Amino acid sequence: MRSNKPRDENSHCPRCYQRREICICPILPTVKTKTEFLILRHIWETERPSNTGRLVALAMPNARIIPCGGGTRIGLAPVDDELLRLPGTWLLWPDGTDAQTRAADLTQPSRIVVIDATWQQARRLYSTLPALRTLPRLALPAPIRGRNRLREQHRSDGMSTIEAVAAAVARFEGDETARPLEELYDELVRRITSLRWGSNTQ
Repeated sequence: MRSNKPRDENSHCPRCYQRREICICPILPTVKTKTEFLILRHIWETERPSNTGRLVALAMPNARIIPCGGGTRIGLAPVDDELLRLPGTWLLWPDGTDAQTRAADLTQPSRIVVIDATWQQARRLYSTLPALRTLPRLALPAPIRGRNRLREQHRSDGMSTIEAVAAAVARFEGDETARPLEELYDELVRRITSLRWGSNTQ
């Protein structure tokens, strides 16, 4: 779904970045959580319609996007290390150590950092942001097998950002709170698939 062409607001929604005929905005849920979610979105994800970190920020009042990556040539302000080091901050990361996983089982985080990027970009961000390496890691169960997705996953534990956030919400705040995020993602996949194949999206 990546496109290098500038989007025309006549054809694409400027809010959800989807084509007007499959705009997801009218069905966006409001998912309120006690936990804050910091979405570290790689700059290369900003213009991608398949970026689901955008949907998380639109649906969750307690989530926000922090642009990052791209090196100094992009001119982005550096990520605030002090924000990442606040007490109660965890990193959503697939391969947490045993000690970090045990720590994560004991208490509920105040905020969870989610890297919104390809796996290669995520590893690069992890290596260039020292504060991330000091955080307790939250590893999630394997994602749903056989689920239709917007992008092909090259890791067995790979999942979209909205799936990862939904899994974290389910763990700490219950399946009922997380379900609207899961349903939103599945509906977006359905609409995009229908659009590709010319089916009725209603």
